[in-house]
Amino acid sequence: MKQYVIADNIQTITGMRLAGVDGVLINDDAEFKKQLDSALQDNEIGIIMISPSLIKAHQSQVDEVRFNRSTPLIAEIEGPLENPDEKTSIADTIQHAIGISL
Repeated sequence: MKQYVIADNIQTITGMRLAGVDGVLINDDAEFKKQLDSALQDNEIGIIMISPSLIKAHQSQVDEVRFNRSTPLIAEIEGPLENPDEKTSIADTIQHAIGISL
């Protein structure tokens, strides 16, 4: 199962590519729909990660996929600029995710 990222900031795309996940940088609304449709056509993609601002701007399209298709899973992926007031370290994120203290 492959993963794919659709984001509107280069930091998220760069980070995910370094982790081996392919993705695309979105600059306008028409491009989002085109890239989402393209990702949905690829049966090997099991998870599509989308930045929160794109989900908010295209909520009806995202909900259509979430509610009417069993795959792929649509996940929200926050970039470094999504919550600038909240300073969370990697250790805090891991602790929260798996419930152990590092």
